[in-house]
Amino acid sequence: MSRLEQSFKIFSKQGVKFLLLELVVVFLGVYLAFLFQSYSEDQKLETEKEKIMIGLKDDLEYFRVFFPGLSGSMKSTISEWEELIENDTYRNFSGWRFIQPQYDYTVVEYALNADAEVIDFDMNSDLSKLYTELEKLRQAEELITQIALNYKDVPSNLERTSEVQLVHASNLLNLKRLKARATDRVAIMDRIAELSALNLERVNDEFSDKERKEIELLLISKREIPDTQQEKQYYFRALKNYFPHFTDEEIKEVLKIE
Repeated sequence: MSRLEQSFKIFSKQGVKFLLLELVVVFLGVYLAFLFQSYSEDQKLETEKEKIMIGLKDDLEYFRVFFPGLSGSMKSTISEWEELIENDTYRNFSGWRFIQPQYDYTVVEYALNADAEVIDFDMNSDLSKLYTELEKLRQAEELITQIALNYKDVPSNLERTSEVQLVHASNLLNLKRLKARATDRVAIMDRIAELSALNLERVNDEFSDKERKEIELLLISKREIPDTQQEKQYYFRALKNYFPHFTDEEIKEVLKIE
């Protein structure tokens, strides 16, 4: 074998080694870049999911805790209206007006449009049911407002002419309509409270017990704290009912109760 052939053979062996090494380096570089991009995307999704879950917990806890009270207050008013209607009379109901939007559920809307990696199908389905009820509530309150605006005040010293009697009849009819829409509002609020509790079971599973407790205490502290000691005591009992895993001292610290 000539010297030229020997040199070419040696060079070819070295060249293959260098080529393989270069291929390995390029492969590792591409693979590591892919891993880094995948890690970055996963971290971004985790951060997004955490923000959405905390936001959902804030909204859902509000609906779960406060809607039963709002519903109960409306039920009491409906009972008073029913008694008036039975006696073919009414009182001024023009104050029942709701400026929309009454409630903040932007996080629920946002979550419904989130990626499947953030909000899975089952949670999306449950949130959709909740969102439907929230939209029904908005419509019910808009109808209540429209009916209340139709109230016509009639001075008591006016003679009972046919026109005045017609106004009285119109007010009585609108009170009946108002009672019907208020009954709808009560039923919807009760369903929203139930659906919120159902969705909270899924949301709470995203946090450890310690994280969940810290988030709940933070959310409670963000709410408007009652001024009087009597109101604080009422709020204290309500929180004990809905958050039985809190100690008395933890709740009192948040409410600034001595």
